This record gives sequence, C-alpha cells and structure tokens, in this order.
Amino acid sequence: YYITNNLRWMVFPIVLALFSSALSAVLDPSLTEWRVLKTGEERVLFPLREYTLEVKSFLPDVYDTNPPYGELIKTDKSTTMMMLLYSGNWRNKVGRLVWNTIKYDRGFDVAIEECDVRYEAYKSFPAGGKKEQIWAWTFNQDDVRLTSDGELQYYQHFDEGDENPNKPGLSRSCRELGDAQVDRIAFRHMEGYYIRGVPKDGKNETIPSLKNPTTEIPTNTSDADEIVDNKEYPTCNCWTPECGYCRNLECTVRHDLVNSNKGIQVTSKLKRRKLNSIVLYNDAGKELGKFRWSLRGIWLTG
Repeated sequence: YYITNNLRWMVFPIVLALFSSALSAVLDPSLTEWRVLKTGEERVLFPLREYTLEVKSFLPDVYDTNPPYGELIKTDKSTTMMMLLYSGNWRNKVGRLVWNTIKYDRGFDVAIEECDVRYEAYKSFPAGGKKEQIWAWTFNQDDVRLTSDGELQYYQHFDEGDENPNKPGLSRSCRELGDAQVDRIAFRHMEGYYIRGVPKDGKNETIPSLKNPTTEIPTNTSDADEIVDNKEYPTCNCWTPECGYCRNLECTVRHDLVNSNKGIQVTSKLKRRKLNSIVLYNDAGKELGKFRWSLRGIWLTG
C-alpha cells in the first residue's frame, strides 16, 4: 500500500505537467483583440507559428536618431522593444528579438540575437514618422519578417544566420530558432503598447493555384540544345508586396525543365551572406525544391 500510494502522488504532477504543456499552445481568445501591456515585463502564451503577432507602439515625442555610444555613456533606450521567445516552458528560452520605434542614423534598428552578429538597419523610418505604429512579426518554418504599417523593414531566413568568429554558432542557432515551436513570449520595455494575435488561416503556408503565370517560356523539343545569350536580361525579383514576398505563384515563370531542350540562364550579384534563389514548382503549385547560390557555395534542395 505504501508503494502504491506514493506512485499515485508521483504520477499526478507528471500528468498535470503534460496537461499544462498541451494548453500552452492555445492562444487566449481575448488576445485576438488589442491588449495593453501594463508593466515593463509581461508574459503571454502565444503560439507564434499559428498567429502573426501585431504590436501597436507609439513614436516618442522627443528622440535622438544619433545618440552617443560608449562604455560610460548610456544610449537612449526609450525607443527599444524586446521579446523573449520560449518553447514548452518558461525555462526554455529560444530567442531574443529587439527592435526600435525609430530609425537610427547608424542603423542600430533591429536584431535577432540568434541570427544577427550586429543590428540591422530598417528600410525606412517606421510608419513614415506617424505617431501610431503597427508592427507585425510573422514567423514561418524557414523565415521571419517584420513589417511596419505593411512595409517590410526586416527579413531573416533561418538558413542564413551570420558567420562571424566573434559570435560563433549563429548559423546553427538561427536554424534552431526556426525549428522551435514558440508558444510563449515575454515582452520587455513595452509598457503602454498594445499586442494582439492575427490568425494566419494558412495564408502564409497555402500556395495559390498556378493559373496565370506572368511569363511562359515555350518548350519546343525541336529547338537546338544551346542557350541563346541575349546579353541583356530582365530584372527578376519577386520580393515585393504585389508578389506576396515570393509566395504568389502568379509572379512565376512557367518552364518545363523536364521536356525542354533549353535550361535556365540567369545573371546575379553574388554576396557572402545573401542567397540568390530559384524555387521550383510542379503544375499543381507544389514546391519541389530550391536552387540557391552565393559566394559561400551552391545548394540544391528537394
């Protein structure tokens, strides 16, 4: 009886822990509406893969876009917002995100600790300088993006973490962040700002039907095998809002690589950190793989 009784007491906390872990992935329904952050640090259960996190912040009345930096000089941090990302429990921190309500002259604007060796610069001043700013963090399996009032300000592919001897291991930690099932967030330095979750409804994962591609390359098997060098090539860039940042298949080019005697010829500028990519789909619009290249190498996945 003594052993059986103790086993009952031992099993109960384990079952309770598993039950709590299952609940952690469910968003509080009230968080689909704006909720104010009342303190300098607040914790919220938030399944980041299922919802886009929106933050409503406010431009300070007084700010300095070029503050002093140094060991003995405190940098103005009234513009800073920070999120700590956790998976499974509050002891398992998997990410730290920092961004600002202003664009600094030196580009110290936004960073993901697990991916960036230093801060990245915004594309433009957030929200065009308006007092109210609506930020949106969208986490996907392979990438994360940050927009301000719908304008893309930051993008990170989880396979493209920085490489720097002063901060080794970023390529690994960045990929691990992408694979993590973030289900809770701690907000810091954001008192008086608002947050809410916007359901993705599969919009970031669903591939539109491939009905009207913008360009079709004929696949005449009687053509010669060689590729004609036109010397001048059109600019190909789907990284635009109109193309859903490379998720809208209406911005693709139809080309049957299997039955065509002609391949694909492109010209590109090579960098060490940024990858050029060609994404391959079948007729049903399903992604088959990616051909990617940079100064670091060439990769074919799928």
